[in-house]
Amino acid sequence: MLLAIDIGNTNVVASIFDGDDIKGQWRIASDVKRTGDEYTSVLLTLLRDASIKPDLIEKSIISSVVPDLTGPFITVAQHLCNRKPYVITSALAFSGQLPVSLPAGSTHELGTDLLCNAVGAWNLFGGGPNIVVDFGTACTLTVTDSHGVIQGITISPGLRTAIHALASNTAQLPVVPLVAPPSSLGNTTKEAIQAGVVLGYKGLVEYLVSQTKKDLHERTDDDPESVHVVATGGLNSVLKPLTDAFQVVDKELTLKGLKAISDLVQ
Repeated sequence: MLLAIDIGNTNVVASIFDGDDIKGQWRIASDVKRTGDEYTSVLLTLLRDASIKPDLIEKSIISSVVPDLTGPFITVAQHLCNRKPYVITSALAFSGQLPVSLPAGSTHELGTDLLCNAVGAWNLFGGGPNIVVDFGTACTLTVTDSHGVIQGITISPGLRTAIHALASNTAQLPVVPLVAPPSSLGNTTKEAIQAGVVLGYKGLVEYLVSQTKKDLHERTDDDPESVHVVATGGLNSVLKPLTDAFQVVDKELTLKGLKAISDLVQ
């Protein structure tokens, strides 16, 4: 079995793969004050409650966008697997080991979570071109052409990040639920914020998907109509009912990309 760990700014998602099947999956708050031993204790309890024996875990892989948590989770993986985990770095995108890559000589910066998304989407659609829209702490679009070259990224504040930024930087605006209001004409403070953020992000995502298709066509000649779009991330369900911009919604896409990378490099 494989222990796949996706360390994000808000949550750490740990999954146990048995072949291609996810046997267990847990979200743990990202807390840089916790030690590796503390996280190990938490995961051992979760594994026990799921009736998964740690000694059946043969290897592990980590994607991290929080450097201060990488070390503690290396400790976790060593405790559970009795061997060092494979820690993904952006250099892997230049290695030729994956079905996707960054352009040769590129100075692009690429988070390892986005690399996992690109691999996951490539496997999901059996190739490219494709766009992954990831709704997390940040809202990102990762664009891969028909040859597997990652042509670019967009990064915006995530939905919850935007809501909390309003509440923390204003005197009278509260944190509100992330649901669509009945109209874009908000008649209460709550509805006004929901209209601006939830409906506003619908417009943001639809515009960026449309524009990145056009820009990809100009750069690579890939047909915009051939571009597949998949949504992932913990908050994708907020916009899913509001737009037809996504052909597929796959909440486990990043983890599936992690698993695919493990199969190729370990």
